[in-house]
Amino acid sequence: MADRFLLVQRGQRVSRSHPRPARLAIVLAATMAAAVFGLAACSTSGSAGAESSSTIGTVGPGTGAPLTFLHVVIPTNGANRTPYLADPAGRQVLLRGVAAVGLQDVAYPTANGGPAIFPVNSSAYDGKCPKATARIPQPPLCEVQASLPAYRQSIAPGSGDDFAQMRSLGFDVVRLVLNWSQLEPSPGHYSTTYVNRISQVVSWARQQGIYVILDMHQDQYSRYILPAKKTAAPSGCSPSGGSDGAPRWAVFTDGKPGCAVDGQSALNPASSAAFYNFWHNHPVPAPKGQAPGSGLQDHYIGALATLARRFEHDSAVLGYELMNEPQPGSLTALPLTNLYQASSQDLYPFYRRAIEALTGVRDGLPTCPASQPTSLKNTCAYPKLADVTHQQIFFEPLAYRNLIDFSPQVSTPFSSYPNLVYAPHVYTHAFTVDQFIGYPATDSPYPPTYTFGYQTAESEAQAMHAAVFTTEFGDASSTDSFVLAGETAAEEATLTGGTLWAWKGLSATEATCWCVRWQHSSYQTTANGTPGTGNPRSPVSPDDQLIPSRALYMERVWPRATAGRLLSYQYDPTDRSFAMVASDTHEVRRGDRADETVVYIPATVHGKVTVTGAASLDAVVAEPDGSRDAYIAPSGSALATGTAGTAGFMSTAHSYEVTVGQPPAPLVATVASEASSPLQPIAEPQARQAAESALQTALASTNPKIHSNAVLANLLAGILLGSNDPNTSSEGAP
Repeated sequence: MADRFLLVQRGQRVSRSHPRPARLAIVLAATMAAAVFGLAACSTSGSAGAESSSTIGTVGPGTGAPLTFLHVVIPTNGANRTPYLADPAGRQVLLRGVAAVGLQDVAYPTANGGPAIFPVNSSAYDGKCPKATARIPQPPLCEVQASLPAYRQSIAPGSGDDFAQMRSLGFDVVRLVLNWSQLEPSPGHYSTTYVNRISQVVSWARQQGIYVILDMHQDQYSRYILPAKKTAAPSGCSPSGGSDGAPRWAVFTDGKPGCAVDGQSALNPASSAAFYNFWHNHPVPAPKGQAPGSGLQDHYIGALATLARRFEHDSAVLGYELMNEPQPGSLTALPLTNLYQASSQDLYPFYRRAIEALTGVRDGLPTCPASQPTSLKNTCAYPKLADVTHQQIFFEPLAYRNLIDFSPQVSTPFSSYPNLVYAPHVYTHAFTVDQFIGYPATDSPYPPTYTFGYQTAESEAQAMHAAVFTTEFGDASSTDSFVLAGETAAEEATLTGGTLWAWKGLSATEATCWCVRWQHSSYQTTANGTPGTGNPRSPVSPDDQLIPSRALYMERVWPRATAGRLLSYQYDPTDRSFAMVASDTHEVRRGDRADETVVYIPATVHGKVTVTGAASLDAVVAEPDGSRDAYIAPSGSALATGTAGTAGFMSTAHSYEVTVGQPPAPLVATVASEASSPLQPIAEPQARQAAESALQTALASTNPKIHSNAVLANLLAGILLGSNDPNTSSEGAP
């Protein structure tokens, strides 16, 4: 999670409502809507525009239908060229869900020889669930009634049925947080107990129709980076340690202190040194295990391969996230380095080696000899250790992207593996630099819009031939009315799926919890190894409560699978209405559920489903939990462009439209505008220029706090970004 990394702890929070970012095109959208939305008269079936009788479904998420392998499609035509996930029928797939914390190594605090807080053995979770404890900020991950069919499992507070609760909110993907320290607790030895526990959780998710992303998570490299004693910390560097990730034997800090320069956890000399040694494949004088080499990267890749070999044929596992929020390494007193160079020289070469090991992709290179498997100069390919062919490989940029909503890197292809997914984290106005500088989230000049971080991600992903999936976004629930509202609307505007941080959590108040379901705990833990506040033995409230604002913004209508191309969609959580536009040149026969467009409708939404244009409504299937799936069959008809219909809209060739409820004119106008003129990717030079311009404005501020913080931000930017942008020249390709 980014709050262990970013320079925004000074940021202010306010509770005023924040509107969705406006686009110039929307000014004229009321008239432009006629250019996109179809009409009932053009439908190819008499059922279009009317909802069929609801029936109890026998297929779909949560009912036992098998999860199929997805793949990445790289579009070669159309206005939107960003790669996307698709199912075997070729339907464009959007996934929405949460990050689940409960298998993270903070649950097993053995840094000082103490016992584990939660049991690791999967048998300890068969029909039961350990109690939450104030000592860690997340409860264990459970599915107490896994022996029952999916819809017979309780979703009540305190039921301990996490995945049934997720399914009831419509979530169909979970990012499962894992740690290297638990996977390879000693060099070359992999924990079968831990892998079996992961397998148990994957089986729970599969039962509910939920995909799993196996996330190799770290924050500040490792919890075995302990805070320096106050007497040993340099002046201006307060004691601060790591959070989670690498095992003790993989931590090499070159004697650097565990502290935070100017109180900023990102500026930790010990963590930065540990990363430096990781990127340079520091040798480990111990058994090698599955990896053919003896360096840190070799061991890490060996652990990844162990995970992949267990799940590479499991279609419920969507893929593997190679590393959470990687940081650049440095041995300097101020632990920073140029981000462009760190990406090109360290991060992406490591990703390529990991992909080579997991998939066997060679990209024309010879295989490195077993005696020297790691080529830091990329003259040979890492030996193949697993056989991943159908799953996705998720990769993140350097974590400093979270500060500025774009990635300071030269984005170019680095692997020919076909199922690559770019997985940035987008925390606009929650963790971005404006919060560090002191601007209120509801009146901040930068980032300029909530869509900015997604538009830059599209540019970066297109250049690397990867789909985009945001594996972290979110905020404290007190800011949901503007931050979460803006983030979810931006995901819709850019057709981006994602996982919210996080599923369940403990905190003193509901408002401070970064979670969907909350339990009260008066003890305030810390993530950097320093003591928390309060009594760690204080009881935790027994029942997890669904936070209303999380339900409001996360329980949405959305197209799970779209036949043809999804052009635009939007859901209004205030009146619970929905509209979407798609286009398909091929006919799908009514009743072919595996090929039809599927729109998910949560139990809280009761509006009528209407289909117009070149498609017809096949059926609306009711599930036992009250949710519905609308199945739409495109006709493939080439409707006469510009033909006026009874609703006053105009049609375009092959387009079809779906509405739920009665979407207001502004929503219809927005969807129409974005279908005909989608948001364009924002290239890195343009994004950097916007950030530098905003920083100059902050430096000129008459507000002393803003000016002072901007001075520090400008100093850091000079190191991190350098004076020249390599994307304006031919330098720096990964």
